[in-house]
Amino acid sequence: MEDSTSITHEDLDRARAAGWSDEALYDAITVCALFQFYNTWIDATGVSDMPDFAYDMSGKRLAEKGYAYAEEAPPRPAAADTAPGESVPEVIASGT
Repeated sequence: MEDSTSITHEDLDRARAAGWSDEALYDAITVCALFQFYNTWIDATGVSDMPDFAYDMSGKRLAEKGYAYAEEAPPRPAAADTAPGESVPEVIASGT
């Protein structure tokens, strides 16, 4: 990819040819877009980084409890349980 701020149909086609599913592409694009948003928001608002001890505490909590606060997180549907294109936006599913 030459321009990290855009993605083309050719980029998607290359990723699919390398074995990426539409769901994996959707997830990767979503994560990248969220990080871009968060970085822009943090830069614009002046939010400071957490101190090292806060990262240590967060890492221990995540290792012990995971990301869910509930005792048991509801099961996530498997990709095989969804219809093709159901879990991804039409633009990714159709390749247009």
